[in-house]
Amino acid sequence: MTTFSILGPVEVRVDGYPVSVPRPRRRAVLAYLLLHANDRVETEQLIGALWDAEPPRTARAQVHSAVSALRTGLPGTLGEGLVSQTSGYRLTVAADQLDLTLFRRLTSAARAQMASRQFDTAVGSLRAALALWRGAALAGVEAPFVEPARTRLEEERFSAYEALADLEMAAGRHVDLVPLLTGLLNEYPTRESLVERLALALYRGGRKTDALALVRKLRTLLAEEYGLDPERSIVELENSMLRGDPALEHQWPAMSAQPLSRSEAGAETGAAAGARPGASTTGAAPAAPAAPTLTVPTPVPTPVPTPAPVPVPAARTLPRPAQLPRASAGFVGRAAELSRLTRLLGSDNDSPYIAVVTGPAGVGKTALALLWAHRQADAFPDGQLFVDLHGYDRIEAENADSVLERFLLALGIPGHDIPSGLPKREDLFRSAVANRRMLLVLDNARDYQQISPLLPGSALSRTVITSRARMGSLVADTGALTVQLGVLPLDESVEVLARIVGPDAVAGAPDASRELARLCAGLPLALRISAVRLLEESTAGIAGLAAELTSEEHRLSALDLLDDGRTVSQALEHSHRGLSAEQGRLFRLLSRHPVGTVSAAAAHALADHGELRFAATHATQRLLRALEAVYLLDQSTDGYQMHDLVRLYGRSRREPDDDAAYGRVIDWYISVAAAGFAVLAPTQPRLPADVTHRLTTSDAEPFDGEAAALAWFEEQIDNLVAVLRHAAEREEHRVVWQIAVGVSPYLLRRHRLDALVETQRLGERAALGADNPPAAAVLANNLGIAYAMRQDPQAQEPFERAAAIHRALGDRRRAAGVMANLGSLRYGLGMLSKAAETQRRSLEELREFGHSQALSAALANLGLTLSDLGRHDEACKLYAEAIDVAEECGAAQRAGYARSQLAWVLLRVGQVDEGLAMSRAALRYAQDQEDALLLGRMQDQVGIGLAMLGAWPEAQAAWQQAVETLDGIGSPEAEAVRARLRAEPEALPVVGPDGGLITPIRSR
Repeated sequence: MTTFSILGPVEVRVDGYPVSVPRPRRRAVLAYLLLHANDRVETEQLIGALWDAEPPRTARAQVHSAVSALRTGLPGTLGEGLVSQTSGYRLTVAADQLDLTLFRRLTSAARAQMASRQFDTAVGSLRAALALWRGAALAGVEAPFVEPARTRLEEERFSAYEALADLEMAAGRHVDLVPLLTGLLNEYPTRESLVERLALALYRGGRKTDALALVRKLRTLLAEEYGLDPERSIVELENSMLRGDPALEHQWPAMSAQPLSRSEAGAETGAAAGARPGASTTGAAPAAPAAPTLTVPTPVPTPVPTPAPVPVPAARTLPRPAQLPRASAGFVGRAAELSRLTRLLGSDNDSPYIAVVTGPAGVGKTALALLWAHRQADAFPDGQLFVDLHGYDRIEAENADSVLERFLLALGIPGHDIPSGLPKREDLFRSAVANRRMLLVLDNARDYQQISPLLPGSALSRTVITSRARMGSLVADTGALTVQLGVLPLDESVEVLARIVGPDAVAGAPDASRELARLCAGLPLALRISAVRLLEESTAGIAGLAAELTSEEHRLSALDLLDDGRTVSQALEHSHRGLSAEQGRLFRLLSRHPVGTVSAAAAHALADHGELRFAATHATQRLLRALEAVYLLDQSTDGYQMHDLVRLYGRSRREPDDDAAYGRVIDWYISVAAAGFAVLAPTQPRLPADVTHRLTTSDAEPFDGEAAALAWFEEQIDNLVAVLRHAAEREEHRVVWQIAVGVSPYLLRRHRLDALVETQRLGERAALGADNPPAAAVLANNLGIAYAMRQDPQAQEPFERAAAIHRALGDRRRAAGVMANLGSLRYGLGMLSKAAETQRRSLEELREFGHSQALSAALANLGLTLSDLGRHDEACKLYAEAIDVAEECGAAQRAGYARSQLAWVLLRVGQVDEGLAMSRAALRYAQDQEDALLLGRMQDQVGIGLAMLGAWPEAQAAWQQAVETLDGIGSPEAEAVRARLRAEPEALPVVGPDGGLITPIRSR
């Protein structure tokens, strides 16, 4: 059995034997996951916990690496229980595996036993719980989250000790308590409740002088160190001991049946005052309001009742505030988010007490919070408090001091009893709500600092916060539940319009309604403004408003409600005001990015004035995180995205240097794509670059191999194609043809034929427009290859255009290479004799220029044609030469294809064992290179070899894999493989020396 311990040094044990958790970062990750066992922990939450406000650029990677190492390096139970989930991780731990869970179960049991007056049993539960502690919690772990977490856990431990002392005192075992309380007081020398208990135990044990000395030592310590006087109860205990009051000898009074406030229990001290609500055991969750606390009050042996330390009226006399504003009409969707908020209603110790709803301006955070609050109002019988903090409005932003005054008045505290100064108001507020089951909604918060004084300290209350900031520090410090809102999908956006405008109006113009919803980009604020405009300006209709919003120049101004000043621009302006000058500049420049996702490196190219860099600097990374933190950017796996309306707002703030920034990022895309081209197609000539800005000398060759280049294209290809399209619309010819050339080897390698056809067609047109014939010829040849891979006859025209341009430029070598491609096209179309004639002429010309990758391809393709014509011996000689030439040129991919074709000929001539072995070797090469087309062909070819050996089930399995692979890239060759799958074994002829009837494997 695997057990985990965090109440002391962090330990993992298997069957009682310790297991090492190497490296501090891994221990910290494990500790944080154990603190949140069985809950999903967001990646951003982990990053905030480990690095606070200064995470490194590689924070995500470090977190992922640490989790992976824990999953693989620790026992199976942990490895199985630690799983990755969307944007986070979950560590599943059984109740008896974690000491913290056991501690809380035992203290909870003690509460129940005390309530049913099973005091001796409660003592046993508490002693068992405290025996689980082995020192300071989380010892050996260093990270920003540790100290706040340790403080909260120590509060729970201390409350358990106090309860144990009270029970032992009530049983008359005061002498036995002295060593325990003395040890605790050495740890917590300013805990007045400890001094009170220890002094009483000493007094009852006959050590009256020691008891008085202890109290006076506390008085001196408080005065000298903090300038404070002891609590009233300490003073009265001292006076009673001086008088020899007989009441001090009485047994400890019966415990209260009601939970005490933290102030009454003496638990509100130091750093714990800002701890997570619910971390202390002094109170119960809403589902169990009558559960007693573990801490009972110290008796005050005077005939006169002790005044309360703060002027809080009794709970039964307090009013029940109901401050929730009306919920928005027309609310749609968000079922998952509403369900997640309902976790606040949990009753166990691990249930969250705070939820923070975050998202961009106008996304509906307030609407969601208020809808949930109204639906769950009955769960909070003592009332609801609400405040709009106007966190992003410099003029109207609320401060905690004035908010607390309003809250205290609403709770029945007379104005003359409300103290001045934030600390005192904060203490009074927490005391006032300590025994009440209340809901607080803190709307539109700026940051953790603004709301920290407003958070209750009681486990009974719940708080919902809405903010445009991600509140990482709040989550790390309090374990708050996070609910992130994004834009609405299109169907739900249309439903918002229907709820407000009316279903008949939307049903009468379905296409226009969807277009209007699309232009509002799923932003609920924009949808509501549009709906109100439709109600107020009914003559234009849905189609008319959609037409007005089509213009990007006027879209934001169209999303205004002039009567009350509610506008999308205003909402975004509030977010923008909080940015620093550097953050604001980068935000504005990012809005100038043409389309799609912006990588951190591309963002750096936009913002920097110097040479281009392949990777972003730490400073740029920090600026991006700041924009993401307030939802002006959204991070995806490939980079950062900007909401359409946010982008339009950023562009509305255009400044003179924006055009230069656009030019920098375009040159960055061109330069890095060209570097990737050089790695993926090293034998192809590089066209002269046409850029103003160049990569720095150190970044001029950013890729150290094919894997790195392919990985970059995988991340950026959609963005590159989108930038190319944008440039084509603007007739930016130099941009279009250079990006088209740069992406061609990647698209060819990944068999993305639709994108290859589109980019090369646009690129050829742009090269002609830029009067660049060499580039036009290269792109026309690429276009022909794309068509030929589809076995599309229209490939002939671009091949002929490319060959004609090369001849006009006097470049016979490239013209011959293009003609070789034309010969392959004719082979693919079944024109074997004409293909062989074309390929042979091309081959003769290419031999004049020595060994090259083009020569290798021409040799192999002619070999395939001759093999189909039954001239297998000639074909084998050509393949052998093709392999030698490719290897001499360092063209591993070309050599791999030639071997696959030679293997096919060997199968055809009956050398099945050798052909099958070579086919399998080519299959492994295709897997290593992630070449899907070659992989599908080799799976098919292996199946043919197996069928020839009579291994029919194995052949069918190989063909099924081939069908899946070829279908995955849209290759028409999948149909021939399906035909083989449908055939019966006896219907498939054995391939003979003449080639048989099996469909051959086509060449590229």
